[in-house]
Amino acid sequence: MSTTSITATTARQRVPQGRLGVPWLTAMPLAVVLAYADGFWMTSLRGAVGSIERTQGPFASWLRESTIVLPFFVLAVLGALTLALRLFGSELRRSTTVLATALLVVGSGTVVGIAEMAASSAYDYYLQSGQLQLMDAMRDTCAGGRCLAQEQQASLWLQVRAVGYGSGILLVTNLILVGWVVAIRGGRLNLSRTLAADQAHANRTDGSRLLLAAGLFGSAAIHAAVAPEHLSEWAAAGVFFLVLAAAQLAVAALLLVRRQPVLLLAAALASLGPLALWLYARTVGMPFGPGAGVPERIGLADCAACVLQVSTLLAAVVLLRGRGRPRRRPTSAHVTWLTLVAVTAVTVIGLAGSGLPWFEDFAGSGGQSVMAPPH
Repeated sequence: MSTTSITATTARQRVPQGRLGVPWLTAMPLAVVLAYADGFWMTSLRGAVGSIERTQGPFASWLRESTIVLPFFVLAVLGALTLALRLFGSELRRSTTVLATALLVVGSGTVVGIAEMAASSAYDYYLQSGQLQLMDAMRDTCAGGRCLAQEQQASLWLQVRAVGYGSGILLVTNLILVGWVVAIRGGRLNLSRTLAADQAHANRTDGSRLLLAAGLFGSAAIHAAVAPEHLSEWAAAGVFFLVLAAAQLAVAALLLVRRQPVLLLAAALASLGPLALWLYARTVGMPFGPGAGVPERIGLADCAACVLQVSTLLAAVVLLRGRGRPRRRPTSAHVTWLTLVAVTAVTVIGLAGSGLPWFEDFAGSGGQSVMAPPH
C-alpha cells in the first residue's frame, strides 16, 4: 500500500479527540417535528372516536399534550442518534448510513407516538365505559346486562382499530417529516460533538445557572399571565403578581450576566416566598381580601408555577452549597437542554391554565384562577 493511500485511510478514520456526543441542534429539530405532528394526529383521532369530554378545545389540547410529551420524543431521538453514532461512527459518509440513521429516528419517534396514542385511547375507553354504564342504568331493555357488555366490547374494538390505523398514519407521517428535515440539512446528519465542545459551552454559561434562570423566567411568565384577572378581582392581588413577576425576571436576567452569590440567595427567596404564600393560601386561606379565611382551590397555573419554583429553589440551594468546593465534571449538554425543554413544557402548561384569552379562544373554558376563591 502506498504512503498516499495510508495517509488517506488514516484521515478517513480520524475522529475528534475526546468523548463523542450527539449535537443538540441535530436532535432537537427532529424531536419537535415528531412530537407536534404526532400530537396533531392523536388529537384528530380523538375528535373522531374519543370520549366527548375530551373533544373540547382541540387546539389547546394539541398544544398542551404535545408539549408535555416533547421530552419523551427528545429522549427517543437522542437514543436513536446515539445508537447510530455507535454503529456508523461520527461521520455519515454514505447515503445508506444516513438512511439507516433516519429510519432509526423514525422508528424511535413512532414508538413514542404509538405509546402516547394508546394511552390516550385507553383513557377514552375508560370514560366511554363509564358513560355506557350510566346509560344502561337509566334503561331497562336488556336482560342480564348483555347490551352493556356488547356496547363496551364495541367501544373497546373501536379504540383498538383507531390505534392500529393511527399507528400506520404516524409511521408514514414520521417518514415524510424526517425525510424533509434530512433534505433541508442537505442530506447530512451531524452525529458527533466532542467533550471539548461541551466543556467550552459549560465555561461560557454554567448549566445550573441557566436552568435556574429558565425556571425563574417561566414562573414570572405565569405570574404575569394571571395578573390581569386578579387586577379585576382585587387590585392588591394583581399588583402583587406584577411585582413578583418583575422581581423574578430581574433576578433571572442578572443570573445570566453576573455571578455574585447574593443573586443565588435572591433567587432562593424569590422562589421560597411565593411557595410559602401559596401553601398558606391553599391550606388556611388568606387572612384578608375577598374570601378571607377560606382555603383557595388549586388550579393548573399555580401547580405549574409551584413546580418551577421548587426546581429553582433546589437549584439555588445546590449552587450555594457548592461554592468553594472543587469544580465537578461539567453537566452534559444533553441533560441541560433536556431539562430546559421540560421547564418550557411546564411553563406552557401553566400559561394554558392561566386564563389567557388566546388560550381560552381554543380551550373554551380556560384554566382556573391562581387565587380565585371557591364558589
